[in-house]
Amino acid sequence: MSDNHFAYFIETLETLENLLHAETQAIAARTLDTIDDIMRQKDVCLKSLLSAKELLSHDPRNNQLANEKIDFVMNLQSRNAASFTKLKDQVATKQNPKVSGKVNSTDKARDTYLGN
Repeated sequence: MSDNHFAYFIETLETLENLLHAETQAIAARTLDTIDDIMRQKDVCLKSLLSAKELLSHDPRNNQLANEKIDFVMNLQSRNAASFTKLKDQVATKQNPKVSGKVNSTDKARDTYLGN
């Protein structure tokens, strides 16, 4: 594994982690515009991460540091997805308590989560 390529992969993974932490805060603050902005940044970062992975000669899961970081990021993404789903449901209920599953402004972000 090239040290430069591995370092780039880890750096990109850490960038994704930072975005996920920011997303956690935005979800807690219920700032939908910020959540949407962060999701766009995550899309770009994920593309970079996949490109960085392609540069590696070995599976990053075979490296303990990378494996732990990947697991952490995946768990953080899962928690954010669950938190966002709860937020989306709360917003939908507030907007129209008689209609569950109503299409609203958070559906784009929800669809992004379901696609990840």
